[in-house]
Amino acid sequence: MELHSDIASLLEACKRIRRALHRIPETAYAETQTQAYVESALRLCEPDSLERIAGTGLKAVYYAKQPRSTIAFRADMDAICVVEQNRVAYRSKHAGMMHACGHDGHMTMLLLLASLLQAHRDELRDNVVLLFQPAEEGHGGAKRMIAADALHHPSVDRIYGLHVWPAVEKGKIAVRWGPMMAQTGEFEIIVRGKSAHGAMPQLGVDAIVIAAELITMVQTVITRSIDPHQDALLTIGRIEGGLAHNVIADKVTMSGTLRAFSNEVFSDLIARIESIVRGLQLATGARITFRKLMHYPCVDNPRSLVESVYTLIDKDTDMVIADPVMASEDFSFYQEQVPGLFLLLGAGDETHRMPLHNGKFDFDESVLLTGVELYRRILGLCE
Repeated sequence: MELHSDIASLLEACKRIRRALHRIPETAYAETQTQAYVESALRLCEPDSLERIAGTGLKAVYYAKQPRSTIAFRADMDAICVVEQNRVAYRSKHAGMMHACGHDGHMTMLLLLASLLQAHRDELRDNVVLLFQPAEEGHGGAKRMIAADALHHPSVDRIYGLHVWPAVEKGKIAVRWGPMMAQTGEFEIIVRGKSAHGAMPQLGVDAIVIAAELITMVQTVITRSIDPHQDALLTIGRIEGGLAHNVIADKVTMSGTLRAFSNEVFSDLIARIESIVRGLQLATGARITFRKLMHYPCVDNPRSLVESVYTLIDKDTDMVIADPVMASEDFSFYQEQVPGLFLLLGAGDETHRMPLHNGKFDFDESVLLTGVELYRRILGLCE
């Protein structure tokens, strides 16, 4: 995508901001240093309103003189617990934490947009809301932002989000209308049996054996209860139980994730798992609890917003149709409230091919300018 000269001139600032944020990764609702850095940078860009929101989040507003509408842009702020393996000058200074999902880049794009809004304030035809959201990674920070009136005062008419994506070629924008990112539900299952000596299993209720049977049965739900044409995925990612090699285990705890692109399929899967749990309780005498943890809806892009973005792109080759991905995103909570469009910003090149959440994930910061250019075109600035 061809960059406006005002955007191209931001490259050095882009590198400086992204690398400063990359050095200070913080996890959900602990983004205090990050919040302070972003808040300081925003104050230099003189928004009409700036407030802390949802604990460690921020909301900045630029008002147009005669606004046609209010447009919001969202960036997530949190990092994850991954040890950085990159040997770069700007590597993480916080042991065991890293911006391995590109959120440092997302914040950088909004800060650069803020500087553009400051320079072209008189050209604003829409109110602009910049949302810096904590706790996207599995904690649903978007819900807390919404509860704190992130989408009101002023009332937001539509919202946009971009995610750095190494599986898409550098500089391209990937999007699709309809379901693009999966609905996901994290869950925990606890099997409570009865302990006994390992040599006298008849006196106990073996939680490990029951857990093993349960895992086999819930995996079968995907392969035998769901239409093969429907995408669904179930993963048990953690299991813990037992105290000694010669003791019948009285408790096993396991947790996992369930993902689907259809609300109906997702609900059916939950219902089947709950019925399996009830059946195993009756058959074995164990007490089994199934607890749903965080649930993210499907990222579902309105066709009208996708088509409106198509008109802003210079060449057909700058935009590609995204494949649906089983990853989830709490941007979907905003889409439940107002029309919202989520896009993937290609960051993959010969040097940067490591996937998200990998300790060697990195990207060329120049790609972020493509995101800022898209935001500029959405707002119709510098024309």
